[in-house]
Amino acid sequence: MKITKVTIFKTDFGASLNVHQGPITIRIDTDEGIYGAGEVGLAYGDAQAGGIGMVEVLAERHLIGADPLRIEAMWDRLYRKTFWGQGAGPVLFGAISAIDEALWDIKGKALGVPVFELLGGRFRDDIRLYANGWNVAMRAPEEYAERVLQIAEEGYSAVKLDPWERNLKGDFEFPPRHIPRDWAMLGVRRVEAIRKAVGDDLDICLDIHGNLGTSDAVTYGRLLEASRPFFYEEPVETTNVDSLVKVMENVKIPIAGGERLYTRYQFRPYIERQAIDILQPDINLTGGISETVKIAAMADVYNLHVQPHNCGGPVATAAAVQIAFAIPNFIIMEWFPYWPDGRYDIVTEAYETKMQRGRLAAPTAPGLGVELNDGYLARCDKVEIGGA
Repeated sequence: MKITKVTIFKTDFGASLNVHQGPITIRIDTDEGIYGAGEVGLAYGDAQAGGIGMVEVLAERHLIGADPLRIEAMWDRLYRKTFWGQGAGPVLFGAISAIDEALWDIKGKALGVPVFELLGGRFRDDIRLYANGWNVAMRAPEEYAERVLQIAEEGYSAVKLDPWERNLKGDFEFPPRHIPRDWAMLGVRRVEAIRKAVGDDLDICLDIHGNLGTSDAVTYGRLLEASRPFFYEEPVETTNVDSLVKVMENVKIPIAGGERLYTRYQFRPYIERQAIDILQPDINLTGGISETVKIAAMADVYNLHVQPHNCGGPVATAAAVQIAFAIPNFIIMEWFPYWPDGRYDIVTEAYETKMQRGRLAAPTAPGLGVELNDGYLARCDKVEIGGA
């Protein structure tokens, strides 16, 4: 089997959840009629053009004519033969991740099994999900509590929010490192209101997006302890391991993070120092399925949990789902069920539509378990490498 063509599809949904949105989907075709899908984990922010260009270069120089079933050999080639792979960031590793996912998709389809069967087999029958992306146009603590009660009625037993991403007026605005006291206390009250409304029946996950300085992360983290959050994600800049350790040592909430770390090499000091209790590698940025499995195995040595970071399109979700069913130290899955932009139509049947009472059953379709929606993608801008 040989790779004959690589197609990169660009979507542009404009601003949604306060940042520019545009998942990058790739398709790798082979001479045996089997294709694989992948996604570059730059679906939001301002790096999409870099991701598209990087996939194009890697496809031209390394993929066309290669054997798609030799996944580990291809990963090593992209890491070592690109010069910048050793020590790279999200643009190069986003491209490598998408390619890696597509190769696993091809192999699973060729063998007629879900990818998790190739990673050691199904470890669990279903996975728990937490709802994200729901706290839009809110200000008052009571509004947060009311919305979470609605989400609980949908069946979710966990939600995630950033209590400080909306200012005193309710407008989206990330806070400064030293957050004003009134804004800080409003965020604390938002979390308290949710806990009071739901009692002990729902877990509250907190994502601070790395915005607070260390002292404020400790000060307000201690006030949040009484609401018993499930985790405290990126309370400070995650790339500063010492700062994260200081928060971990002074706040009695499990620390989560890792979406801005790439490959096992960057995760290593955080795992060895146990600076993160719940690792959140983004499969579409950290090196794909191949690399995330290695990170999870390293974390398991230290009894640490893994929650795949997932904030892109439906192909990204499909890759995260395969990991969740394969690794023993999975804890919960990030889920975005409320995207208003139509991105679920990138595939014919997105996993996001299959939630049942806050859980997802193990898929049975081969590969990643999703098929690209040709009709939808035909309307998207694309770049093609190889082919007739």
